[in-house]
Amino acid sequence: MTARRYLADHGLLIGLLVLAQAGTAALLWLAGVRWLFIGLAAAMQAAALAAGLGRDFARRRAWYRALRATLDALDEKTLLAAVAAPPPFAEAELLAGLLAAGDKDMNDRLAAADRRARDHREYVELWVHEIKTPIAAAQLMVRRDPTPVTRAIGEELGRIDRLVEQALYYARAASVEKDFRAERTTLGAMADAALARCAGPLVRAGARLDRQGLDLPVSADPKWCGFVLEQLILNAVKYCPAGFTLRLQGRAGAAGALLTVADDGPGIPAADLPRVFDKGFTGENGRRYPHATGIGLYLCRELCSQMNLTLRAESPAGGGAAFTLYFPAEPHRPAPAGSPLTKV
Repeated sequence: MTARRYLADHGLLIGLLVLAQAGTAALLWLAGVRWLFIGLAAAMQAAALAAGLGRDFARRRAWYRALRATLDALDEKTLLAAVAAPPPFAEAELLAGLLAAGDKDMNDRLAAADRRARDHREYVELWVHEIKTPIAAAQLMVRRDPTPVTRAIGEELGRIDRLVEQALYYARAASVEKDFRAERTTLGAMADAALARCAGPLVRAGARLDRQGLDLPVSADPKWCGFVLEQLILNAVKYCPAGFTLRLQGRAGAAGALLTVADDGPGIPAADLPRVFDKGFTGENGRRYPHATGIGLYLCRELCSQMNLTLRAESPAGGGAAFTLYFPAEPHRPAPAGSPLTKV
């Protein structure tokens, strides 16, 4: 609130008071009162009006400024009415009441939306656990009757199992802190676990492995980080031609360790590189592959962000794609959903 705006809002009142003061001065003059006393009376009235308006303006401006500062400092803006300073004038009481009613309605809506999202997530998790049983049973039947047809069915079942696993991690991505456990491990241990889970697709693609510098120790959650590595490996299998080389290279950084998953495939077009982690973005390469969804890399970035890991994508001019994971020296426990640490 500015002084000019305040005076404009009170312009009618000030104008009426000036007219009343002029009329009073005219009556006093007609009554024979000397101009000196008329001027003194007018000055006293003007001083009282200025003092009253000045005090009211200062009080209003201080409250509105405090309200703005409180709003700017809040992460949850819908809590403004609950933490704002008590209103010092009547209009502010009305405004505070309206804010409280609006905030309550919004908080009720947010709570209902959170319940629906939680119920949906719990249903997806339950469905994933239930669907894994028939998938495992079908895979067991396939292994008991190895024929070309059953082997092909087994490959598709493996792909279904990996997609179901991706759905489970997607459902849990908003609550990583509930299942997060940082422990001392090595880049090699996590890489070996991810390679073992991707063994089938890698063998069928005729991939060659190049492992270097993976004996570096890190503090990380092997389960969640292993899933990220698995997605990066499967991404290389999806887009690279048969017989490609998959390189996993570890190296020490300034305050942690780095793990790079690289391939010698077609690479990522420069125009697509800034958007490669966007949800649903498949890019130029994705249009040539019907199974591209644009979910895998998006999920990797979201999980890494919550675990305080940095994931970077590069595509050298000579071809190929490289994804680098940075592990800080100090482990980080994800904050609960909605806390300031999870804001982007």
